[in-house]
Amino acid sequence: MNPFEDMMNDDVYFESADGPRQGPFKTAFSNKGISIFDESLDVVEGDKAIRRLPSGREEYYTITEVSYSSGLGGFGGIPPHFTLKLTKDNAIRPAPAKSTTNHISIHGSQGIQIGDHNVQNLQLALEELIQRIDQSGASREEREEAKNRLATFLAHPLVSSVVGASLPVALGLLS
Repeated sequence: MNPFEDMMNDDVYFESADGPRQGPFKTAFSNKGISIFDESLDVVEGDKAIRRLPSGREEYYTITEVSYSSGLGGFGGIPPHFTLKLTKDNAIRPAPAKSTTNHISIHGSQGIQIGDHNVQNLQLALEELIQRIDQSGASREEREEAKNRLATFLAHPLVSSVVGASLPVALGLLS
């Protein structure tokens, strides 16, 4: 005899992707899952648990964990049972936590990168551009003129406001 039988007020059915509906099985739904005191139950993770509501509507749950216990004997002991953890299929999931933005100021240093997957694109692009100018077949005067024009471009107020904190690094590459 099951000492918990009086608390089992819910009927639940089970469906697998490749099998017919099983049940009904008596249980009591809780936020921690359900227990089925019937050793004939045959379910695995990923199967569906269906709870019929008094209105006739059905709630669908996905079984996320199946555990079996052979019970604890003795008078009034706990009989063998399955414990199932479930997630409600149509539950509204909470929004993911927003990340925190930390403002960090570092002065007089180069090559520091702090953040979430950010890349020092401007510095790398300018280094490559300067390297290509230096390796070009142009005369020394033409190379210096190209670098000076690049420095003038970077010093423009609109460009410096867009480039922001990277400007000192960018200008340092040209000196």
